[in-house]
Amino acid sequence: PTAPRPPASPLRTPAPPPPRRRIHVRVGTPPRESVETRPPPPPKEEEEEVEVEEEEEEAPPAAPEPAAPKSPPARRRVPIREMKAALAAAGLDASHCLEREDLEALYGTVVKRPRIEITEEREEDDVEDPSSSSSFDLFDSLPTEVNELILRELSPRSLAAATGVSRAWRDAAGDDELWAAHLARAPRFSKNAKPVPFPSTSAGSSSRRGRRALMRTYAAARELSRRWRDGKYARCDLRDHSRPVERVEFANAVGFGRAAVTAGWDGFVFLYLCDENAVRGTGWRLARRFKGCEGAWVVSLAVSPRAVVAGDTDGRVCAWTFGSSSPARTLRQEGSVTKVRFVPNSAGENDVLVASASTLGDVAIWDLAAGTRLATLRGHAEAAWHVHPLAAAPDGIITVLTSSRDSTLRMWRFDEVDRDAPLDVPRGEAGERLISPASTWRDHDDAILSLAVSDPPSPARACDRRLCATCGADGVVVVRDVSNGEVLSRLTVDRPDAAPMCATFFERPEDPADFVGDSPVEASSVRYPVSGVRGDARDGARTHTWLATGYRTANDGGELRLWDPLGGGVAAV
Repeated sequence: PTAPRPPASPLRTPAPPPPRRRIHVRVGTPPRESVETRPPPPPKEEEEEVEVEEEEEEAPPAAPEPAAPKSPPARRRVPIREMKAALAAAGLDASHCLEREDLEALYGTVVKRPRIEITEEREEDDVEDPSSSSSFDLFDSLPTEVNELILRELSPRSLAAATGVSRAWRDAAGDDELWAAHLARAPRFSKNAKPVPFPSTSAGSSSRRGRRALMRTYAAARELSRRWRDGKYARCDLRDHSRPVERVEFANAVGFGRAAVTAGWDGFVFLYLCDENAVRGTGWRLARRFKGCEGAWVVSLAVSPRAVVAGDTDGRVCAWTFGSSSPARTLRQEGSVTKVRFVPNSAGENDVLVASASTLGDVAIWDLAAGTRLATLRGHAEAAWHVHPLAAAPDGIITVLTSSRDSTLRMWRFDEVDRDAPLDVPRGEAGERLISPASTWRDHDDAILSLAVSDPPSPARACDRRLCATCGADGVVVVRDVSNGEVLSRLTVDRPDAAPMCATFFERPEDPADFVGDSPVEASSVRYPVSGVRGDARDGARTHTWLATGYRTANDGGELRLWDPLGGGVAAV
């Protein structure tokens, strides 16, 4: 049994027992830290025992003095040299900050690092005490030499992930010496081994050739990763739309430079201009709001160096110039507009004629200079969703491809000049010509969701055909020759839940047939077509045509496949 405690003296306050506490460690990225950080509170000093003489016990107790107001703890001010060093590491120029307040404001907007926060929580009341929490930057708390030793032990995948944490980690983990060390440890291929990333290499190639091929692949992957990281940190968020953005188009506007045009469900069309001399990610600014489509959804957008055209759900087709907010032309069409595209004419002008498709299945051809309707392409039984005009012939014949919800692909041919007598051809309500389709192809059992057309043949391309690809809701992608309508391949996948939503053609120096294996899964899992160039021909070699399709799947959300459009094989997934 413990001895009983003596009664507490009225002049002596016993110290309460320290409460038991639990420590929680949370790793994450908190909101941006302020310029002035609050230091941890000083430890409480133990109360000294006051010895009172016996004579003082007889004195009457003095009135308690009022407690003085507690002054807030002093905040540590970040030195100016430290702030300038952090801004220089972030790529920002602080020379225009003449006052300390301006420097602190700029420093507070860019400082954002992963932190480790340690919080002590009292067990008795289970409430966090803000004064008992402290946080520190793990990366800055270690010497630079120690950080380099840690980064050298990381694998290439972990090193690439570390570059996306913060600016400081990106500069440290993106050092060329670190990546050169990983490249030096790359495995050598034997004389009879075939390099996996480069199936075009012969089986008898030497280890030096295989090593060179691996270095090119690794260098290209590093360059692509660097561009992605730079773009991520140099992004500029534009938040002028109040509802989802439907379309974004870029163009080099005459007299304005690089421009971006956005359209959204709020009925607004905004023009943004880029200042090339500004810091990356901060050069885009709102220059103009185009008027004319308020009260409807803007669902399609077409931009040229001289004009902007938009179509909305009220059937309006509005055209603007970059120098004015008011529409130069406002045209009306039956139904809701689904697509607008510029149509090139025989004179080489790409922004005089406009094609607009509607939910009623008609496609209208407009002359923006005269503000008139030249022709109506009539033949689709349901909504026409896609329009793709081809280059006009020297004799003035215009060719247009359209796809619709009625699962048909149609080709239209008409003269850009109305040379027919009023009674020779059918006319619409506005006196325009009613054009019938020249060819109709039905290759799908359901609606066509996407239409893509490759570039015209040229000496720099190995493929001497112009191809078009249609993605159907039935899961089939059909590749056809535009000139004669021949079906070259029908691309299907072995997943019943996969639906092709979009497609595009692109050019690469590699031949897609070299990457096609016996099984699509085997080919996609071990081969990835990457080269050290961005799709241009090397040493005078011609480029090859690839087809990329995007699939919507039920389980994992999405899938991208690269195809050989001529042979019909899967090159990568």
